[in-house]
Amino acid sequence: MPINILSDARCRTAQAGEHHDGGGLYLDVKPSGTKSWKYRWSAPPKRPKMGLGPYPVVTLAEARVKAERCRKLVARGIDPREHKTEVRKPETLQEATSKYFALKKSGLKGEGEAGKWLSPIDNHILPKLGDRAVTELTLDDLVGAIEPIWKKDTGRKALDRISQVLVNAKARDPEVMSGVDDIKASIKSLLPHIVRTTENHPALPWEQVPELWLSLDDSVTNLGFKFYLLNLPRTSNVTKMKWSDVDWSAKIWDIPPLSMKQSKPFAAPLSTQSVAILRTAKIRFKSDRDFVFPSLTAWKKGHISENTWAKWMKSNDWKADDGRFAVPHGFRASFGTWCGDNQICPKEMQKRCIQHKVESDEDAAYLRSKLLPERLSVMQRWADYVTSLEVAASESQRKRAARLEALDLPAEPPGKDGFSRTQREVEEWLREDDVERIQTATGER
Repeated sequence: MPINILSDARCRTAQAGEHHDGGGLYLDVKPSGTKSWKYRWSAPPKRPKMGLGPYPVVTLAEARVKAERCRKLVARGIDPREHKTEVRKPETLQEATSKYFALKKSGLKGEGEAGKWLSPIDNHILPKLGDRAVTELTLDDLVGAIEPIWKKDTGRKALDRISQVLVNAKARDPEVMSGVDDIKASIKSLLPHIVRTTENHPALPWEQVPELWLSLDDSVTNLGFKFYLLNLPRTSNVTKMKWSDVDWSAKIWDIPPLSMKQSKPFAAPLSTQSVAILRTAKIRFKSDRDFVFPSLTAWKKGHISENTWAKWMKSNDWKADDGRFAVPHGFRASFGTWCGDNQICPKEMQKRCIQHKVESDEDAAYLRSKLLPERLSVMQRWADYVTSLEVAASESQRKRAARLEALDLPAEPPGKDGFSRTQREVEEWLREDDVERIQTATGER
């Protein structure tokens, strides 16, 4: 005999009469409109029944749990009316999610405090289905919650994570998604086929990076941006950087695991220019929370915001080749293209320099000592290139200053009068002599 015939919608709109859910459970609706759950079973010569509570105080899911308990008692020859106990309230999807996340979070970055793992579920699934009993959920319910966001990558993440929650719930209660062997595959099969394309971060052409560097001043935000351009980690690595992460003697920036995408520590060798920036920051900026690039206005975080860099680039019209405004994360691609176009190093080394994982966990353990000289060589060449226009401008300015200084120095031995002409006076005399010769040759005099 079929069971679980009713639905919440049918229960809410049920008219007077008995509405069977199967297995002895039915909803009894009186002409007055009051509704209550009943369970009827066979016990010859009678067919007794017992009440399971009023609807909707006792939900459909709860009534089914009670009815199942009664069926088990009857099967053992026990009258369920003589064996009443409190029935556990069915677990909701919200509760199932919380239980699974408690198991999951120890393996997440920062134990999931940033909320990135939960956000697709919290924002798109639980508002619609969170209060529903997990044993009541159907494939259609889940498809309905995911389909509006399915075209976005958020939809893919929501499907993956809610499937994990339901598999965990099913392991505790086989009634969850009863009859569905592969929950994720079953939900996905009912969703439209989507071809997702990855959109790269808009990157400034590497040829323009020295010009951008030259346009940055030495405010705390822009000095942080300069440090980012030299080292190209992830932006939050720089904004949250602390002095305790800097190994001055070895000239290494040890980025802690919690700041890394893969939760693995990373040792970044510091170029000469990077060390110079840190020395400047140490003198100029003070932070009671140990931040290298502190912010007095961001009192909650205590450090500069990487969002400021993207806004600055947009307001100053720095664009990628495709016309989009370039963003800080795109400089990692600028660096990679520079390496390739100029044959700086193999692609694997280029990836290692900017924290991309290209080795096994065992090999990664040797990364700090084994490849520091090789990576420093690449990053120093990059730093020299990025600062090349600034160096050229400084050298030109130095030459001009030296030239001006030289103009006021004696250019010849002292004469009989004890005086000697300066370089400036000699050059002025030569110019006047040249003018006179030209005028004589052309007959202008």
